[in-house]
Amino acid sequence: MAADTPLSPLSLPLAPAPPKRRSGATVALLAGMLVIHNAHRMGVTPLFGELRDRFHTDYAGVGTLFSAYVLGYAICQTIIGLVGDRFDARRLLLTGLAFSTLWSALFAVTHSYEVALLTRFLLGATSSLLYTPAMTLGILLFGRAERGRVMGTIQAGAGIGMGGAVILVPLIAARFGITVGFLALSVVAALLLAIASKALPAAEAQRKVRPAGGTGLARRLDFWNLLAANFTGMLASYGLLTWLPTYLARDYGFSTVGAGTVTALFTVSMLVAAPLVGMLADLPGGRFGVLLGGSTVTVLCYAALVPRQSLAAVLIISVVVGVSLSATTAPMMLFGGERFGPYDTQRVVGLFSSAAQIGAALAGGIFGAVLARYDDFTPIWTICAALALVRLALLLGLAASDRAGAARRVVRAGAEKG
Repeated sequence: MAADTPLSPLSLPLAPAPPKRRSGATVALLAGMLVIHNAHRMGVTPLFGELRDRFHTDYAGVGTLFSAYVLGYAICQTIIGLVGDRFDARRLLLTGLAFSTLWSALFAVTHSYEVALLTRFLLGATSSLLYTPAMTLGILLFGRAERGRVMGTIQAGAGIGMGGAVILVPLIAARFGITVGFLALSVVAALLLAIASKALPAAEAQRKVRPAGGTGLARRLDFWNLLAANFTGMLASYGLLTWLPTYLARDYGFSTVGAGTVTALFTVSMLVAAPLVGMLADLPGGRFGVLLGGSTVTVLCYAALVPRQSLAAVLIISVVVGVSLSATTAPMMLFGGERFGPYDTQRVVGLFSSAAQIGAALAGGIFGAVLARYDDFTPIWTICAALALVRLALLLGLAASDRAGAARRVVRAGAEKG
């Protein structure tokens, strides 16, 4: 954008807000955006069996319902990442909440599979107005020394949303029916909209000038490396996150409510771990360190799931995978947002999240088809282990490249002095 181009109030990128805006209430509201986003995403998973009956479909069909949400989210996340800095983040967040309320209500009352598929797609699309603006504000409104803790607290909202949904939605559905169970999510979204419209502060804005010749983001190999790591890692993680309730019901005899409640251990571990991981990320070298640690743990957990385990072992592994997901989600956005500079923060967060959510979207349909074909979860865990290993290899490759680049810079500096 040229230096003399006139700007409207909606076309100004976000700038650091004054200290009074950096309050715990603001962080809690940003976390709330992830609560409702992830509650809508995961609320269907404990009720896959009931949805099969309602829509007269199979596991691949209900898996596609899950994937439709994430696919819509992934597609629109790319758009928000590219152009979201032209709009006020507060308006994006409130708009996302309003449409989330509408689409989730329509999904709750429909008995048409086609309508359900469309509303899940639209629900995911509008949820892209929640995640990227919330995470971007977490980076831009706070100093580097506290960003890890702030981002960890915001990411904890994902654990609250997922854990609450997989427990409460089947409980409400068992008592009042699945229509009321899903309508409960619309009520939560409407309440959050009412609170946020009054209490969420508008971000201060200032003009930013694009660096001469652009930032060259698309020409950087490390950008594509991390984009691929986001895709493969989230596809692996959502293999467990999406199908754990079904796994517990089929292989261990859990009821729908019981499977949803036990699955909440996964999300509770995310909730508890996210702020702690954020604190570690604020330590020297912590940004990349937690990414490598979380990725390594994911590989080990899926490898352990391939042979059939006792129920206790499965539950322990699920909790540990939840911790590893906390270590590879918000820290990845923080690492990328800082690595590629302030001009590209919004783009990097949006595009990384888009790649991750495409992977998450595929977890429903692909693993549903694998389950329908083999009637066994062992192939699913094997595929997930391989995908997690690919992500770890990509991150190790990036670390090696960074070390080699640092060594070349030292040699070059020595030669110049000589």
